[in-house]
Amino acid sequence: MIAIKNLATILTYVIALCGMIPIFPWLTMFPRMLLILGLISGLWQDIKGNWQLKPWFQNILITPIFLYYALQYSRTNPIQPVISVLTIMLTVRLSGEKTVRHSKQIYALSIFCLASSSLYDLSPVFLLYLGLLLFMVAIALILLTFQSQDAGMLVTKLDLKRILIFGIMIPVISVPLILFFFPIMPRTQLPLWNFLNPLPSGTSGYSEIVEPGSKSNVSASHSLVFRAEMPRQEDSKLYWRGTVFNFTDGIKWTRTLQIPPENIYSNKSTVNQLIFPEPSAVRTLFSLDRPVTISLQRIKLSPDGVFELSRVGGRRINYSAESNNGGNVTQLNNINRRFYLQLPEQFPTRLKELSSRLIRFGNSDRKRVEYLENFYRLSHLRYSTNNLPIGDRVLDRFLFEIKQGNCEYFASSFALILRSAGIPCRLVGGFFGGEYNKLGGYYLVSEDKAHVWVEAFIEGEGWIRIDPSSFAENSGEVWSKKGSKNLVFRLTLAIDSFNHIWNRSVISYDLEQQISFASQLGSSFRGIQPLKRIWNVIPYIVGCLLITSIYFISKRMSLFNSREQRILNRFLKLIKLKFNISTVESGCGLFEVTSVANCSKVSNFVGIYAAAIYHDRRLTDKEYEKLMKILKDMQS
Repeated sequence: MIAIKNLATILTYVIALCGMIPIFPWLTMFPRMLLILGLISGLWQDIKGNWQLKPWFQNILITPIFLYYALQYSRTNPIQPVISVLTIMLTVRLSGEKTVRHSKQIYALSIFCLASSSLYDLSPVFLLYLGLLLFMVAIALILLTFQSQDAGMLVTKLDLKRILIFGIMIPVISVPLILFFFPIMPRTQLPLWNFLNPLPSGTSGYSEIVEPGSKSNVSASHSLVFRAEMPRQEDSKLYWRGTVFNFTDGIKWTRTLQIPPENIYSNKSTVNQLIFPEPSAVRTLFSLDRPVTISLQRIKLSPDGVFELSRVGGRRINYSAESNNGGNVTQLNNINRRFYLQLPEQFPTRLKELSSRLIRFGNSDRKRVEYLENFYRLSHLRYSTNNLPIGDRVLDRFLFEIKQGNCEYFASSFALILRSAGIPCRLVGGFFGGEYNKLGGYYLVSEDKAHVWVEAFIEGEGWIRIDPSSFAENSGEVWSKKGSKNLVFRLTLAIDSFNHIWNRSVISYDLEQQISFASQLGSSFRGIQPLKRIWNVIPYIVGCLLITSIYFISKRMSLFNSREQRILNRFLKLIKLKFNISTVESGCGLFEVTSVANCSKVSNFVGIYAAAIYHDRRLTDKEYEKLMKILKDMQS
């Protein structure tokens, strides 16, 4: 025999943990400590069976805490006070007696805490916790129904099995309804609670400014920036364009918004991508260099091929891009050469001398570029992110003395020399490379792939991409594929594929995709023959029949029988087991069973039971306890 109340209490703690664990990493220190203490206090009191913390005393203690967090609430800090109050309310209920009412409050607070965690991270793990919580809440509510009728109720293992089956069926039956309504329910273009979400900070690798010499060491972060669904490309073509830097003061490169118009020609050799960026405060939209079109609402397109969101996002989006990935684009009209030949007032002497040599030895822009490329190749320059030159004359010292730097040093010095030699150019910031996930068919681009290169204008050719970092003598070592493709690596990619499917199918499913889904569904139905239409409807008919069957089977189960009926069923089972008397087969009534069994315990049970039922009233608690004791004695 198993006590209903004990089972309900255990499930209450498990449900509370499902709500607490996902939100715990996002709490401040005080709510964390309070939550742990409340959990320990509640467990200790439940084990002892003595609850010292009365509800009125708990309410007095937490009132000042509620007032404190209420004063902390503001437009800039809307989430933290709310989740702190929710967890404190959950703590209060956990530390007290688990009555039916308080247990239901714990279930509700646990669901709210789990929902609050989605404001910070809505990963597939959230779905796991949600599924566990819903299954356990369904079972716990059934147990509480019995507990409300009789707090001391005991059930057999068979009855418990039936309770578990029925509790599991409730959420299982709802799954087809969820799958049916998810693609068709109306959606807003923006999440309703998106204004509560704090915008993530920008990626540490990608920057809106290029400033060589600002740091002597640059640390790399491997956080994901975006995924790009597309066919696999040559590694040398994986340049992901972000922004363009067109103005320099000699060291720092920035972007001015007064950009001259351009009219480029795109050939037919384009690559289509579907980009899934991670939530970020960065407005730049990344795609293969150079993008021709990006399909997304409310974006700004600059003449130099830079696409940006019209406002800061911070939510999950996806967009399709079409790019000319040849490395150069043809310009159909003349460019504003003066704009792309601006030079700083202070120009390093040795860089100026090098540009003079380019002018003397190169009789065309193409020849001058080739001369400078060879100079970089033969200068024994090394690519590094450590021990970088800082202070004054960083580009001069990088190229002629230290001969060591990262992509910012290579690209900045190269572009300055080209401009000084009369060749229009600019810097392009973005990413280079990426890890291809064969299982999902997409590239993973992380922050450590952030890169800067040069785009120069050559008469007759247009804008061409030049990566001065590739001229470093150790470039092959730097950009070669590192790391073994062992089991852990493959498992990591498999897990990431699951995350990508979750983000694409659930998180990023918006109104635009909903309309596209409806359009494709309508097109498919228009092209189907009547017989095929009937065949496609069969699975839905089978599903409805299955749900109906489960419903009628559950109706036949004696889960919600009264306690009078349940105790009678147990008595009849014992009679058949002990005395081999079957009331169903023999048609005997209770008094006939008494005479056949010839047992005082059986007589006492029938006498108490009949005195209540045959007088059309329910058993009292004392009568029920006596009958339970008789059954226990009969089992021994």
